[in-house]
Amino acid sequence: MSTAPDQADAIDRALDHLAEHGWVIVPQALTRAEVERLRERLRHARAMGWEEGLNDVGNMWFDSLLEREPADFAPLVGHRSIRPHLDRLLGPQCQLRSLRAHLNPGAYTQEWHLDFYGYWHERRNLARHRLAVPAVGINTTFYLQDNDPGFGRLTFVRGGHLREPPHLHPYDPAAFSRWCEAQPKDQLHPRSGDCVLFFSHIPHQGAKDDPASERGNVVVHYQACPMHAKIWHVSQPRSANVFPLATAPA
Repeated sequence: MSTAPDQADAIDRALDHLAEHGWVIVPQALTRAEVERLRERLRHARAMGWEEGLNDVGNMWFDSLLEREPADFAPLVGHRSIRPHLDRLLGPQCQLRSLRAHLNPGAYTQEWHLDFYGYWHERRNLARHRLAVPAVGINTTFYLQDNDPGFGRLTFVRGGHLREPPHLHPYDPAAFSRWCEAQPKDQLHPRSGDCVLFFSHIPHQGAKDDPASERGNVVVHYQACPMHAKIWHVSQPRSANVFPLATAPA
């Protein structure tokens, strides 16, 4: 993928921020019309009962919308606003893992978690395999409401992509949560249409402060080969061979 020099410089600056902090905001990645359409389709999905569940922290999630409504959700895969970032990061090795939409219909404070829990485990295993290369995951989350202070937030453990958290092996959720709460944090307030691009192995937590208001987002997970069926991740891959950025040789 070719980009203009100024755009390429801006993308590299954004990815330098990603490398240092573990996250970067791509502002206004979606147009207002795209946001409104996705809001409407998420409300429709809820009305149809397509959700996989509503958990005890207030998160309702949908894993089948890419198949059910491809006209609206497929454009988020390799979306034009973040495709150059993904291409610069992973090139033709960028593989779609999953698309998951969320609604938070009431009170919502997410548990501290990683999306790619197995990142550090996979890295430790590299020494046993002569030709193995590190597995990595990238998360792109598109926000459908303004998450202003007092409404909602997304919080990361500061520098949490650079060091392995304790209490993962064996996994102790309560101890892991206490550790996250004790760390310095970066608190983000993404606005409607923004995309937050971050490493899937950084500890993070979403929250909504106003229980009466609607909050929703759509997450697209990407992975670089190699990934395998036993890898510890929050989502299951939708296919073993989905490369949204791969192109034929020039």
